[in-house]
Amino acid sequence: MFILQNTTIQREMKRINQRKIYNTIDYEKLLEPYLNKYEILLYCDFVKRSEIGNGEVLLIRHDVDHDYLTAKKMADMEYRCGIQATYCLLHSSWYYGRLKGDCYEHSEQLLETAKYLQERNHEINFHNNLVSVALQQNLDPFKLLEQELAFFRQHGINIVGTSTHGDGLCRELNFRNWEMFKECCDGLHGGPRKLSYKTDNGQAEVLLGNTPMSRFGLTYEAYDIARDVYHTDSGSRMRIRKNTRGRRPFGRTNPNLGSVVGILTHPIWWRFE
Repeated sequence: MFILQNTTIQREMKRINQRKIYNTIDYEKLLEPYLNKYEILLYCDFVKRSEIGNGEVLLIRHDVDHDYLTAKKMADMEYRCGIQATYCLLHSSWYYGRLKGDCYEHSEQLLETAKYLQERNHEINFHNNLVSVALQQNLDPFKLLEQELAFFRQHGINIVGTSTHGDGLCRELNFRNWEMFKECCDGLHGGPRKLSYKTDNGQAEVLLGNTPMSRFGLTYEAYDIARDVYHTDSGSRMRIRKNTRGRRPFGRTNPNLGSVVGILTHPIWWRFE
């Protein structure tokens, strides 16, 4: 592991802080309709439920992406309020580490952040940009995933879920990173297939839809969960979507019973003092 220099952190955070739109009060208002009314569950706990019946569930997720310092502030606020959330750590972010050959060298800030979040009763999720990275660097995404999960688990961070990251290459080649898993590769973008991409290191290829999540000890992909109401700030614009689709019937053998509300934020858009 290596330590990120203060000058690097200051430079990156100066750039990030210029993009913030929302604040702590906005977040409190976002949560207010559901607190003390809905059962707040981590994603890893929700997918264990065989049936929620008439229950009302709130799932809070934060895609940490490049702003790990604000994520820690959000985690503190939630901890003080007795709120649990799922934090998704992106392996292609600037603070995570650096690729050296076919594996990552991790920053000490990454591990400290993961432990910090977990100690406050939050879940750590793997924010998956593996297919994009594998195609661009001509690497094996499945080997990378095995290595990263082993790194976290050997340090006491037990990751059981992923959440797909939207990368520019996804739009260029019409795929989603979740399609690396057999359970997630439906026909929406073409089904099981081989992706090819020409790089400086040669022709990269990734086979989609052939490898089960269970091979890695994973139990869910975040976008597999259907939600009746979904609040998201993706692209910086806060909006609400209704009846989002899910590929697997976690806790909802009868979709007409109960209610699942999802909240997704990206700390990069939020200012927490």
